[in-house]
Amino acid sequence: MSTFNIKNNLSPEENYQSGLLPQRNKKGLYYKQSSCRSQLNNFNLSSENRRILNKTKDFSFKVLPLKDFNLAPNIQKNIIAWTKALAWDFPPSSIKTIFNQHIFNYVYVWQNSKKQTIAYGLCYFSDSISHIAYVFYQPELAHSNLPIRLTLQVIIDSQAKNLKYCYLGRFSPQTGYYKRNMPGFEHFVNNSWQTLKT
Repeated sequence: MSTFNIKNNLSPEENYQSGLLPQRNKKGLYYKQSSCRSQLNNFNLSSENRRILNKTKDFSFKVLPLKDFNLAPNIQKNIIAWTKALAWDFPPSSIKTIFNQHIFNYVYVWQNSKKQTIAYGLCYFSDSISHIAYVFYQPELAHSNLPIRLTLQVIIDSQAKNLKYCYLGRFSPQTGYYKRNMPGFEHFVNNSWQTLKT
């Protein structure tokens, strides 16, 4: 059962640990629906993870503090067009909010071999956890390996920073089911973090 508009005095880390996720429409609000993460102490790349890395090796990325990233009108226009083409329910106002007025503090900017920007990954990083919160990419890449790489790369980078967990957002057979293949995968069920039963 989903619960929205949860407001409390807990830190982001405490809310994530409790299975909550930040709402996109306003900083300080959380929701409870489904959540998953990578436990980085159990970090181990599978053959499938390595296959994704190999298939996407022609893409490059840079990581910028969000305060140094300018959501220029042309970038915003591209992201809005991408979400519409992918039939995502993502209002333009929420796109502005998550980039400019939220807890997220880093952005991954991805380019193809022609140095064209083709994807963005919006993240939250603290001293102990990370969250790959939102990804946006060119619609023609929707069925490629790149969307999975966007998440996998943040997990790899989080482990390199010696963080405890990388939160991956929602998870269900209908939403983000590919995440079950991520290293150290856990999901929040019955008020506790559990490994996925197969």
